Amino acid sequence: MEADSRQGECWRCGAEIRDALVCPGCQAVQPLPADLDYFRALGLPRRLAVDLADLERRYLDASRALHPDRFQTASPREQELSLAASALVNRARRTLRSSVARGRYWLELQGDRLGEDSKRVPPAIAAEVFETQEKLEELRAARPGPAAEALRHEVRTLHDGLADRLRAKTDELETRYAAWNGDGDLVELKRRLSEIAYLTTLLGDLEAALGGEETRGTDRRH
Repeated sequence: MEADSRQGECWRCGAEIRDALVCPGCQAVQPLPADLDYFRALGLPRRLAVDLADLERRYLDASRALHPDRFQTASPREQELSLAASALVNRARRTLRSSVARGRYWLELQGDRLGEDSKRVPPAIAAEVFETQEKLEELRAARPGPAAEALRHEVRTLHDGLADRLRAKTDELETRYAAWNGDGDLVELKRRLSEIAYLTTLLGDLEAALGGEETRGTDRRH
């Protein structure tokens, strides 16, 4: 990724640009600073709570200004800068609009990450995890017949319950983010994200066991 040596100054006209991806004077796309994060890229304050409507407005403005179609007749350098900046704002929007992806990204910005934590069974959902795994094993071992159909019904019920639990835990993140401050507890954030990660994996196992049949209200956007 290209970075300009004259930080804060347009490479073409020399105007002051600060964190702007496009020069407000000559409209030249700027090289991406090496330390540019997704919040700065979209002109958002660097905090966990995000106004999604504001995020979308900023994304659309940046996307229109940076779209490669606008630079088809520009120099090769400007075309390359446009592609890089456009890809960045797309990644920023995709990450920041999701409360789960945003939380994971926040951990990365703090020099932390879920890592192996997301593979361990979180204590708060351990009972549900073990019950679900037992039912999955029974279903896989069951021969076709009424008993297997009864098990499938139980697994569908477990799936719907876990899907509701996942949605609730995801919604709780936004409430938590609204009260977050710069000294917030990263351990607590990791705990919540680990539970969500494990529930998401478990739901995938349930759907696979059900043979891809339609399940009620599953939201996999997070």
